[in-house]
Amino acid sequence: MATESPSQETAHEVARSVLRKNLSVKPGETVTIEAWPHTLPWAVALARETRRLKATPLLLYEDEASYWDSVEAGESKVVGAAAAHEFAALSKTDVYIHMWGPGDRVRLHTLPPKDQENLFGFNPKWYQVAQKAGVRGARLELGRPYASLARAYSFDADTWTNDLIAATLVDPSTLSKAAAPIAQALSRGKQLRITHSNGTDLTLGLAGRPPRVYAARPVVGDPKRRFDMLTSLPAGALRVALDERVADGTIAANRTCYYDNGIATGATFEFSRGRLTEAHFDSGEEFFEKPYEKGGAGRDRPGFFSIGLNPKLHNTPQVEDIEAGAVMTSVGGNGNLGGKNRSPFFGWSIVAGATVEIDGRELPLPG
Repeated sequence: MATESPSQETAHEVARSVLRKNLSVKPGETVTIEAWPHTLPWAVALARETRRLKATPLLLYEDEASYWDSVEAGESKVVGAAAAHEFAALSKTDVYIHMWGPGDRVRLHTLPPKDQENLFGFNPKWYQVAQKAGVRGARLELGRPYASLARAYSFDADTWTNDLIAATLVDPSTLSKAAAPIAQALSRGKQLRITHSNGTDLTLGLAGRPPRVYAARPVVGDPKRRFDMLTSLPAGALRVALDERVADGTIAANRTCYYDNGIATGATFEFSRGRLTEAHFDSGEEFFEKPYEKGGAGRDRPGFFSIGLNPKLHNTPQVEDIEAGAVMTSVGGNGNLGGKNRSPFFGWSIVAGATVEIDGRELPLPG
């Protein structure tokens, strides 16, 4: 196990919250739960709570050691194949709960790109089948903490898990209430300005694009948000695609950038006339620079703006952007939020405790 197993009381509290508040599981529904060795205590609690709701659970279990044995044997295509019997179950599923696996994401990222592609070859068809079936569900970040990744982040795995537990338990209605006035202001505004005493002073443009609220409930039936049929938990963010032509000034991070297999600190972006002119870091610049080299057209244009809403996080790995009051500016693609930037590149800088103004009026931020 990568972390200490949660107590039964804690596991069941999380399961009750997820199934009732986030996913609104009803009697008679079918609930499919993914499990790996490091997430099995959570999966067992979810299955038990599903039955308490008079719904029917199905547990899909993958063994970490067996997985890596197959990968090392050159069977990545077999591992990532679209399994007909699994998809048959998916087509009859009402609610799906995903917990990140395999656990050793650092090892995963050392594999050749072709092997990584093969291992997740099932993914496009999975979403097709799930969308057709009207599946709703959740991706639980509680599956992320793992010994190798915690070491790569220099972050205590049990502290990480405890942060995620507290943040997952935040009521969705609390997040929706915090998001409402911010969403209204972003919908009507033309210009953003972010300032902080650490040297941040950045002006960005809004283009009348509707902001999206991520408030811990799945979105089903919207073709523009098909990946949001699974809500990420913990949640709590509001994001809007920026005007790709407008960006002047500097944003200096005071939060870590947690990549899938390492970290970058001190991410400072400088913009002029709508383009990124310089990006420098205190450490970990390679995680930005290598993908940036392959980013193509649009990699240096503003992508999207995000404000975190979750009050139970503080620079927590992989959810650093949803900490209440954390402000993120990205460069690269924003097409998934209704923007025009199609670059495959995504880079970001996050500053917490900043002042945000929309058209000269200060925006009250959570946290």
